[in-house]
Amino acid sequence: MSPLWRFGLGPGPMTLRRYQPMKPSRGTVWPSLVRRVITARDGGYCVGPRAGLPDVGCMGTPIEIDHVRASGGISMKSRSTVDNGALLCPVCHRWKTDHGRDARPLLIDWINLNGPLADALEQEIAS
Repeated sequence: MSPLWRFGLGPGPMTLRRYQPMKPSRGTVWPSLVRRVITARDGGYCVGPRAGLPDVGCMGTPIEIDHVRASGGISMKSRSTVDNGALLCPVCHRWKTDHGRDARPLLIDWINLNGPLADALEQEIAS
């Protein structure tokens, strides 16, 4: 910013205005049945090491369900389904976020390999 703005010469300080307050993010909502099936399929622990992610200091727990497939755009959410979720610890989740092109195929293979188990669990839990 030029110091001349004080004398009315040159560009001055900018003020960004919001005419509507920002809406709070509701975060990711995983349906209860989907959450239970993913947790049962993945054994309640991070799947990073089992899916072939490199040893980045996996914590095992605490876990969070992560969307494996990309959403297709900035600030868009991908679908919250059994075939798109995997349990990851915060360390593996960060690695997956930073190295998505390497991590996604490994996690998708993990999900596909365990898909029949997930289908059976989904039917059992739903009934």
